[in-house]
Amino acid sequence: MKNIVKLFTFIMLTFIVVLFFACKSTEKVEEVTPATENVENVIVSTTATDWDENIFAGNDQHGYFFTTPELGQFTMIEGEFKKSGGYEKSGYGFVFGYTADDNGWLSDYLRFEINTSGEYAVFACKGSTYIDLIENHGENTAYMNVSSAINSGYDSVNKLKIQKVSEKGYDLFINNTKIASITVPAGYGNSDGVMAFFSVGKENQEDFPNQPVRVTYRIINSDSTAVSSSNPQIEK
Repeated sequence: MKNIVKLFTFIMLTFIVVLFFACKSTEKVEEVTPATENVENVIVSTTATDWDENIFAGNDQHGYFFTTPELGQFTMIEGEFKKSGGYEKSGYGFVFGYTADDNGWLSDYLRFEINTSGEYAVFACKGSTYIDLIENHGENTAYMNVSSAINSGYDSVNKLKIQKVSEKGYDLFINNTKIASITVPAGYGNSDGVMAFFSVGKENQEDFPNQPVRVTYRIINSDSTAVSSSNPQIEK
């Protein structure tokens, strides 16, 4: 009888441990030097844009993440994203609340991302230092979090929304489900600029050029704070 009780206790403890790790990915978010174009102060209207496809398949693109030019200055922005091909754990989504120099390089930023495995992450980054804004795991540790709100798999469409609620606060949504309320850490920028971004796996995680990374996005709703545009030809 004692052996049966011990066996039952062991099975229950094993189940609890498995359940815990099933809800949290142990894979850390990879941090790399961003490659950006010059930041432009572009007005984007609240009407939907056409889908913009971004393709990466070069050996010099392994292990990097890439941003669009600045989409504009917003108190709210909502976009749809879908990914076809590429490493399933590589994230894509929005970079926002950043400090950018005259050449568009970001010295600090906030990052809101998902991947095709049904996981998301939100963190602040400054140089080689980053802070998880979902759970406090200690400096330079950020984890992907599983969420049933995400439509997982390739070619699935997901809506990401950023809503600024105070000078330092944001609410974040995935497919109309609020998944986090965050506060910008002290010492980080808090601009209203937003860019879309797409990350690429390391060489052993991608099969270039046979299977390129394809990430497509469009902006479907926004509240702009911009007052002028320096690049009218790409206004929507």
